[in-house]
Amino acid sequence: MDPHSVELPRKILVGNRVLGRVSSVCEELKISGKPLVLTGEHTKDIAGENVKKSLMDINPDTQMEIVKEASKKEVERLDKIIPMNIDIVVSVGGGKVIDVGKLLAYQEKIPFVSVPTAPSHDGVASERVSLKDGEAFHSLKARVPIAVIADIDILRNAPYKLIASGGADIISNYTAVQDWKLAREKGEYYSEYAAALSMLSSEIVLKSTEMIRKKEERGIRNLIEALISSSISMSLVESSRPASGSEHMFSHALDQLKFQAGINKSLHGEQCGVGSILFAYMQEQNWERIKNGLRSLGAPTTARELGVDKDMLIEAMLRAKDVRDRYTILNERSLDKKKALDICKATGVID
Repeated sequence: MDPHSVELPRKILVGNRVLGRVSSVCEELKISGKPLVLTGEHTKDIAGENVKKSLMDINPDTQMEIVKEASKKEVERLDKIIPMNIDIVVSVGGGKVIDVGKLLAYQEKIPFVSVPTAPSHDGVASERVSLKDGEAFHSLKARVPIAVIADIDILRNAPYKLIASGGADIISNYTAVQDWKLAREKGEYYSEYAAALSMLSSEIVLKSTEMIRKKEERGIRNLIEALISSSISMSLVESSRPASGSEHMFSHALDQLKFQAGINKSLHGEQCGVGSILFAYMQEQNWERIKNGLRSLGAPTTARELGVDKDMLIEAMLRAKDVRDRYTILNERSLDKKKALDICKATGVID
């Protein structure tokens, strides 16, 4: 087995009213210099301005910019307009803000701090980013956060659709790990520890669905900690393998089709959850448990709930295999329109 390096966050802070401790965390980690705060249009007032004020204790010239989209073009735009003397990137927001910040910090070779405002995805602490430029999808290596600061008060007040999407993303680790096991039989590197950590994250969320649905503090804590653990499982192997398989490939294929059709009703995690039902069936796993967990969470389990028609969903299943060069159940079993339709009907994804 070839050696590989592991880069992990040095500080993870999860708790109530911790948003204002960004500057003290940076001081604790001996991070100095001029910070750049990246945030979104909606998260600016929710948390971005507060983080900027906290960081002005380190440097009164702290700069803030709004991230408009999760694309390589957006990273290039920001790279051109920010001053050369930025020493740290702090992303305060959802998935697009965090992914853009991670890649920007990686390119600039400076530290990155992740401050999620919604528990909507498992990239909050990983080295991977997912960016889209039109139909093109990019899964890239980026900067592992030196610190993750998750404020439960902020996360609990996120739109529930985002919370459910994060839970669905973690539940879909079941099919991702099974796909990884199939690839191991073909000679691909497989880490028992990273796979176990990924599965533990899924189990915690499945057992916490009612608490998450009610936005109870313990439920939201379990969800964000599961998202962070899932992120770490990916960093352990320098790959998204522990949390991304056929279900994620399906989601990316669906994104391409939605872009062509000019619709954008469903979220990445929601799509991964539905994909996990379909491909767990193909893997001969307990797809009913996945579906029941998603239902309990309040996440979509059908094409209709995703806002796509059956033809688009089936086409995404057929396209998924070619989204990226990754061995999954789609390499083990051939799939045509009839088989895909049969799977959709058997699982109730098409009702």
